Formats: sequence, structure tokens, C-alpha cells
Amino acid sequence: MGCTGTKTGKPDSKLNSPQNRSSNHAVQSVNLAHAPPIQETEKIEADYIFHALDPLVTSRNYLKKIVSKSNNASRIAKVFNCLTLSVSEKQELERNINQLMQIKHLNLISTLSYYYNDNRLYLIQEFCEGGNLLSQLDKFSQLQQYTMIDVFCQIMAGLQHLHNQGMVHGNIQLDSILFTNKSMENIKLIDFGISNQMKTLCMSWKPSGSIQEISFKPPEVFKQLTMNTPLTQKADIWSSGCLLYFFLTSHMPFQGRDTQAVKTAIQRGVVNFDGSEWANINPDMKQLVSKMLSSNPQQRPTATEVINHSIFQNRTRIVTKPNKQLSKHMRDFKQQSQMQNAMLNYIAENMMSEQDKKKLMDEFQKFDLNKDGLLTKDELLKVYCTMFSSDQAAQEVDAIFAKIDQNGSGRIDYQEFIMATIDQKKYFNREKLLLLFQQIDRDHSGQLSKLEVKKLLRDMQIPKEKLENLSKQLDQNGDGQITQEEFLQIMLQLS
Repeated sequence: MGCTGTKTGKPDSKLNSPQNRSSNHAVQSVNLAHAPPIQETEKIEADYIFHALDPLVTSRNYLKKIVSKSNNASRIAKVFNCLTLSVSEKQELERNINQLMQIKHLNLISTLSYYYNDNRLYLIQEFCEGGNLLSQLDKFSQLQQYTMIDVFCQIMAGLQHLHNQGMVHGNIQLDSILFTNKSMENIKLIDFGISNQMKTLCMSWKPSGSIQEISFKPPEVFKQLTMNTPLTQKADIWSSGCLLYFFLTSHMPFQGRDTQAVKTAIQRGVVNFDGSEWANINPDMKQLVSKMLSSNPQQRPTATEVINHSIFQNRTRIVTKPNKQLSKHMRDFKQQSQMQNAMLNYIAENMMSEQDKKKLMDEFQKFDLNKDGLLTKDELLKVYCTMFSSDQAAQEVDAIFAKIDQNGSGRIDYQEFIMATIDQKKYFNREKLLLLFQQIDRDHSGQLSKLEVKKLLRDMQIPKEKLENLSKQLDQNGDGQITQEEFLQIMLQLS
């Protein structure tokens, strides 16, 4: 199910809007006519222990906290009851999950794996200990405004990446924004990629209808209820405009005594800028908010236009010299086989220490001057000019992009950066591979079965069409079992 892919720029796409499933169903049915339904896997209980989630963190009963038996890592499992889904609906769900497993960005929650058996699907995602913005609102409201604006820019960076993939978030609100830790400095967006209609079918999900939820819905949502018009990426811009207004003023742009009054105010579309708090806010910021909250979706800016707005240009990070060893890793990076790249990515997700993860994130952010979660040549050049002459810096940057920008996007994303900077000698060696083998070998038999190998390749997000060849590569004698030494020998040959 899981596979990796390249970026595709499809601005203002309607493909993945949480409200548009029916409008694309016919097209999807044609594309998936010959696709098999979701394949059975082992049970999730073989690898994870379920823990209760604090109800203050979330009231969504389809979200479960799980802890890995092999390395004690905390994860989140989204539970889908697929019993009543048709074959085509299961195929659509699989397509959504495939796409989610490709999304790797600093400000978007990562989907790591999945389990499917007994008509239940468990989607495994990373766990963020900081809680969501709704549950942490009291603490967040006490932060300096520049910190709130930084959080807003991270939200827009995540949306920009989703939009560049041709996706629509469609659920931007306070509880879809998670803090990665308790310092509340870094965020990740959640709750994207699965349609609201699909969640209704297999998660017992339904809109809360609360004022908080309604307040972030753009005016076209209410028109859509009668016109069946799918939302576009501009709906995300409107919801984000509400967030920006809220961060600046501590109240929402459209208010009312009850949900109907809020809906009426949203549809009327008159934004109130008369409050005393706007007297000390830059007029350019007011103009940006006004454009984002335009009743006409076509008049709203794109996510890229928002994040590149002049009002945010002076907020770039102070240029700090990067770690020399990590810079050397980037210069010396070599394209590896698909198998090794997948293995390194799996190790980075499951075995890298929190200290090393923080170290790499800090280094990435030194280069990411405009905080959009992507590295451009210009950004690297500014940093490298603090270390080398202009000509040498340009040569270094050109060489780095030629090696690291694997998908040719002209930008280095966080996953590409991790692959290039991870200390391969530290993480891709006999000791780590032996530890990995022991984690995979759940029955401690000293051999990997076909099922265990299949799970490893699936968790490494190897495309389906490659699974059979790679399984044969690992099981060279075809006996269906891989010993510890055979596994180590094959993996070390990749280094």
C-alpha cells in the first residue's frame, strides 16, 4: 500500500477536498476498476500496545495512542471500520492512504504504516506530545505575538506543500494544529487526506456543529450544501485567514450568539477591522487578512503568495553557520539504491534518537530562512556565503542540489535533507541492522518469515510493483526464511 513518489504541482486542485468525494467517485472507480481491495496484514496487537488518550487532548474516539513493543516509540493509530465499505470504497481509502504515506514535510503529520485485518484498518501516524491548539489555547494566548505569527507561517508552509501536491486540507481549525512538543514552537497539521464522507462511513465521524468548528468554515461551504460544489484550495486560505485574524486580535472575524448567527455573518462576509487592536497592526497585514477572507474564492491569494508576502519577509531567520560535519554529509552524499534509501528512511523514522532528530531539525531550520519547510538554492547560498567565498559557495550549493534534489523540484524537502545528512556510519551498520533484525523477528526465531519480510518492506514504503523483486533479493535461496547473517550480509552490501 505504501509507496514513495515525486512532487506534482497542481495548483487549486479539487481532488482531495474532504467535501468532494462524490464528485470524483466516477473517475476514481474507472481508475481503480482493476485494483485489488486492501490487502490483509498481521494484527496491530503483535507490534503495539494500546494506551488511553487523555480526553482533554482529543474527544475523537477513532484516535488511539499506541506504543511499540520493540522500541517503546509512541504513535497515533486512526481506526477505520471498513465492514460496510464497498470494494470501490476500500480502493478509494487505499488510494488516500498511499498518498498520505508520500507526504513528508516539517509541518505535516507523517503517516508511517498501516494494519488491516477483520475489516479494521489502523493508520499509524507520528505522535506529538504538545497537544492541539484548541486544548492549549490558554497557554498559547499568553505567548508573544511574533511567536503566534511564526506558528501561522508554519501552518501556511504545510498548506503550501499540500497544495503543491494537488491536495486540499479542508479541515483547518484549532484542533487540527498539533504542537510537536510542550514548548509550542513547532507545529504539524493533521486531519487531511481522508474525506469527511469517508470518515463518516467508517469512523463514526460527524461534524460537531460547534461555534468553534463553524467559525472556520468558508462561505462557499454553506453554498455547497445546496449546490454540491466541491471546495478548492482557496477554502484553506479563508480558514487560515480566520486563524491569522484570531492570532492578531484574540477573537474571530465573524461572530454571533449561536451557530446560525455565525453562519449568517460568514455569508454576509463583512470583516470587522474597527477594533482598537488594529490601530497598532501594520496596514499591510490588515490588507492581507482582508484578501484571505474575501467572499470570492478567486480573489484570495495562494498559500505561496501568503507565505511570500512582504509582511513576513523581514522575519527570516538569523543566518547561522551550519554544523560542519552535516555540511560535509551533504557535500559527500551519493545517490543510493532504492532499497538503501528506503532502509535509511525506515531507520530514521524508527531508530534515530530524539537528540539526533532535534539536531537535524535545528540544522534544517538554519538553512530554511523563510520557514516554508523547503530549502532553495538562494537560501543555501546565503548560508554558505558565511563560510566560503561567493564563487566557492555557488559551487558547493550547485553540487549539493545536483546530489540531493532527487525529484528535480528545485527545492530540498525535509525528507531529502534527512537522507543526505543522517550519519550513515552510525545508523547503517552491523550493530543497528542487528537491532533492526531483532525488532522485525517478533517470534525471536532467528529467522525472518515471508510475512515478516513483507511487513518490513511495506513499512519501508516500497511500491507494490517493487515488493516481489526485493523479497526475492532478500530471500536469495527461495526457502521463505532469512537468517540473521543473510539479512546482515545483504543489507551491508547496500552500503
